[in-house]
Amino acid sequence: MSCYVSNFIRLLVTDLLGSLVWFPIWWYTLGLHKLNLAIYGALRYRWTSYSFNLWLKNFFVPMYGAYDIWSRLISVLMRVVVLSARLVAFGLEAAIYALGLLLWIIAPLAFAWLTVMSFLSSAT
Repeated sequence: MSCYVSNFIRLLVTDLLGSLVWFPIWWYTLGLHKLNLAIYGALRYRWTSYSFNLWLKNFFVPMYGAYDIWSRLISVLMRVVVLSARLVAFGLEAAIYALGLLLWIIAPLAFAWLTVMSFLSSAT
């Protein structure tokens, strides 16, 4: 029976306490690195899905094959509007990802601070 107790205590100490010690190290090193890679991949995907390179390549090509001056002006104006809207959308998505990254960094610190403040307020 003592073998089971010693195995349980060893498991408790190594797994539980080891996980508590390893968590902040993982969170701010490997976890943050994985999150940065995921954000970078997501923003690269969004950049290609918005096709900025294709829109810029064909910026001065008239739409619908109409080559008169008014068709060219309307085409350029439409592409300016579309590119502006896509850049705003991409900027908003990048800002949301940046906010998520900031929350990732702040979350454990805020949790620890709120836990300490909760213990201190209940102690008084």
